[in-house]
Amino acid sequence: MARPKEFDPSEALDKALELFWTKGFEAASVQTLCTTMGINRGSLYETFGDKEALFVSCMDRYREKQERELFSKLERYEADPKRQLEAFFKASGEISQQNQLRGRGCFMANSTLGSAAELPPVAERVETYQLYQEDVLYRFLQNAASCGLLRQGVQPREGARFLLAIKQGIHVAARSAAGRETLPDVYQMAVKAVF
Repeated sequence: MARPKEFDPSEALDKALELFWTKGFEAASVQTLCTTMGINRGSLYETFGDKEALFVSCMDRYREKQERELFSKLERYEADPKRQLEAFFKASGEISQQNQLRGRGCFMANSTLGSAAELPPVAERVETYQLYQEDVLYRFLQNAASCGLLRQGVQPREGARFLLAIKQGIHVAARSAAGRETLPDVYQMAVKAVF
């Protein structure tokens, strides 16, 4: 009979995510992960697999949080998609600013850098997340188009790709004081480009 776990795997995963996010894949040693997560090596390997598998689980956890805290803002179809899109961009900027204050950028963007990006499961997660973001924006714009609210000539797929590039730019701009000052203009221009 297996012994019950003496730790909360969900809490341990959140702690690992924080460590990977701050230090990166390479700099987070297995021992540091165990210490941070409050578990021993055996528990790490038994529950999460090796370091690579743990990192991939952290990527999945990050995506779940982004879906819940950010992308859900676009998945509720409201009467005023302009305000909805502006709120989405504003929330993106606020999240980026909070991350900057904690000395880190976007976890998924960070995951595309360094040796972790060469690991097939990591590259797959990054690609899947990129496509997911585009698809949420596409469905949002497609719904607006079906209501006659999309700017004439804007195609939902191309618009989604444009808005995703804007979102990625927001993450970069939010890292500096000068960039943060420009964000309200960026939100407004992005909304005007599609509505």
